[in-house]
Amino acid sequence: MQGKLQRSFSFLENLMANREVSISSVVELGEILRAVRKESGLTQHDAAALCNVSLPFLNSLEQGKPTAQIGKVLSVCSRFGIDVRLRLPGETA
Repeated sequence: MQGKLQRSFSFLENLMANREVSISSVVELGEILRAVRKESGLTQHDAAALCNVSLPFLNSLEQGKPTAQIGKVLSVCSRFGIDVRLRLPGETA
């Protein structure tokens, strides 16, 4: 548990310092969305209303539940100014 918490803290610390981070799981995406929401001073209730999604959906998304609908996920990211990018195989960095 200690290692998981340390990894999560390092992940979010890197995000907030660099404002850019690669993610490899829906859990990491949820952590990012929660951090950005809190940084914006919004409650989950207010953020859900702003993003036009239900409170249970936003809660599940922030908890990293893998069942979230991608369209809604992208909508929430967009409302928080998060640019989602894909790097295709063979693309140079």
